[in-house]
Amino acid sequence: MILKHLKEETRVQHEEVEAAVDVMNQMFDLDDYKRLLERFWGYYAAFEPELPIEEMKAAGFDYSERVKLPLIEADAKVLGLVREDHGLELPDISTVAKAFGSLYVIEGSTLGGQVISRHLQQHLGITSENGGAFYAGYGHETGPMWKAFGESLTRFAEEKDVDDEIIEAAKATFASITKWVGRKTNAAPRNS
Repeated sequence: MILKHLKEETRVQHEEVEAAVDVMNQMFDLDDYKRLLERFWGYYAAFEPELPIEEMKAAGFDYSERVKLPLIEADAKVLGLVREDHGLELPDISTVAKAFGSLYVIEGSTLGGQVISRHLQQHLGITSENGGAFYAGYGHETGPMWKAFGESLTRFAEEKDVDDEIIEAAKATFASITKWVGRKTNAAPRNS
């Protein structure tokens, strides 16, 4: 039930982050992609170390096999990126419930990442080998990985009475990403 509730309660924030990222825009080019990836690099470099990994493991979810930062770092090396993290405001992920809410956004983004990955390959020639590892994420394992996360989240939410805390953290994460990523990554219209 928590997954359905999360989807309903964060629909607006989800739409806002999609508009901020806007990879599917026809005007989105390689420079836009590099700027976007630099922003995500800064975000994940700050976000992932703050996760209460051990507490989450104790609650039945192991994020350590899902860490995204090495994927972004590999892309950054290939593309010659510079990480920016000045002014970043992270959501509060200090408790397991808040971390689960935040990871609902992070893990859910891997589903959209599959669509984006295909788009990047088709339109910019970006693959997991030449700067697209972050969006390729879990590849063919994305569906099963999302399902396993959803089961862990659901089990945790059913055992605790923290639905509101989870939902608020998810909303805060969407807002944080939208604010951070949307600052400098929107493709500017070009003159014809």
